[in-house]
Amino acid sequence: MTGERRHEEDKTEVLRHENGRTKVPRHEPAFAGLKACATADRETGCSDFPADIQVAIVAHNNLGALPATLQSLTAAGCPADRITVVDVASTDGTREWLAREWPAVRVRRLDRNDGPSPGRNVGITEATSRFVLLMDADVRIKPDTVQLLHAAMLADPSIKVGSPIVVHADRPEVIQYAGGALHYICEAINPWLDRPLVDRGHTPQDIGAAPTCALLLDRQAAIDVGLFDERYFIGKEDGDFAHRIKMAGYTIMELPHSLVLHLSRPRGAWLFYYQIRNRWHFILKNYEARTIVWLIPPLLVHEPLQLLVLVAKGHGLTYLRAVAGLITMLPALPRDRALARRIRRRPDRDLLISGPLVVRGDLASTFIVRHGRALYERLLDGYWNLLKRTVLTR
Repeated sequence: MTGERRHEEDKTEVLRHENGRTKVPRHEPAFAGLKACATADRETGCSDFPADIQVAIVAHNNLGALPATLQSLTAAGCPADRITVVDVASTDGTREWLAREWPAVRVRRLDRNDGPSPGRNVGITEATSRFVLLMDADVRIKPDTVQLLHAAMLADPSIKVGSPIVVHADRPEVIQYAGGALHYICEAINPWLDRPLVDRGHTPQDIGAAPTCALLLDRQAAIDVGLFDERYFIGKEDGDFAHRIKMAGYTIMELPHSLVLHLSRPRGAWLFYYQIRNRWHFILKNYEARTIVWLIPPLLVHEPLQLLVLVAKGHGLTYLRAVAGLITMLPALPRDRALARRIRRRPDRDLLISGPLVVRGDLASTFIVRHGRALYERLLDGYWNLLKRTVLTR
């Protein structure tokens, strides 16, 4: 590997996104302690659930999935009295069922549904342990998932988020989320979507973005970067949190043997409003001023194209509503940008990349997307490479 010192052959390789390209430096022995755990029996996992981890599950009308989620934690050795279920205004009897079937589990009720972020923040701030395993209620963990993430985070203090690979619950051999990153136009990059798990390989990877299906968090680091933005309801809220973790100079480490199963389902059109509004707010809140200025040319192309696709699907008014919603959030922007300046340790050029965009299936069928996507992504790649060589140089 050019320009990098090779360490002993028994050191674990770690993939890292750097300037939009994936490099494979030899890591210091941060993962040496994982070997025994990684090769442990897949049914029994590692023997002990770490004593410095508490679990926070955010649930909204998830009673159909919650029993399996709790059972997976029990199989991993987690004591029930270290689990908090944040019940976000559920109307399906979640609280009553927990009181009857899992009396040792702490239940924290939120009376209004403002999306998952308020519940996540409650789970983080009300925990008393160093680490918090933050979970959605429709996720099952493998028996050794938490132990693997925990060992990695103890071994390397720069890792403040441990991320498993997320696979489909009904197709556990197929990846839903892995190797995530943030495109510079503030769209998701998910290179392993619906690809075989076996193809992902066995190399830990320093990733740029991670879904909040299940994340092991350093509690204090999560608080220091501002927690989850409770204004977002849903859509970009996990990417925004992960981006601030990376902006602050921390690592999000994805471990290939650490797996969770997610009951994935199609998302409704009602999400468009939040995805459009929150994406723009994300850019204005987190990006450096010079990045925003130099993104004007591609955004002058991207936004009309996005509007055309939405109009073709009958959602044109949703775009206008999202712009109106964004305007109501602007008065707080100086405070938001002050937080970004305070925590920033890395420039945008080291946080953002260019690559294949994730397009929802119901939008991918439009004529514009079918026939122009490949060319459009090549143009975006070329423009980003030009910016990094010129105005966004270090």
